[in-house]
Amino acid sequence: MNWRQGVLAALLTVLLVACGDDMKGTFVGGVMGEQTLVFNGNGKAMQQAGGMEQTLEYEVDGNKVKLRNPSQPNATLVLTRVDADTLTGGPMGVLTFKRKP
Repeated sequence: MNWRQGVLAALLTVLLVACGDDMKGTFVGGVMGEQTLVFNGNGKAMQQAGGMEQTLEYEVDGNKVKLRNPSQPNATLVLTRVDADTLTGGPMGVLTFKRKP
């Protein structure tokens, strides 16, 4: 392998890692900061709001994170990844979530 092929292979590896599911972590926000989304990194998440918890399924599609409650499969909440630590969207785009350090 020559140096160009090595550089190309390294770039492809970086791109594949960057496209992976790196949603693992806790995001806090909502309309007024009253919700917590905990992403487990395996397509499962936990939503905590108003003292209640529910398990959600999620799918990452580019910069979109699609959240679904398994008991309501036809209702999907779509959030946009602004950067690695910020999600926005929801009804009329009023939801903002920030990753907890």
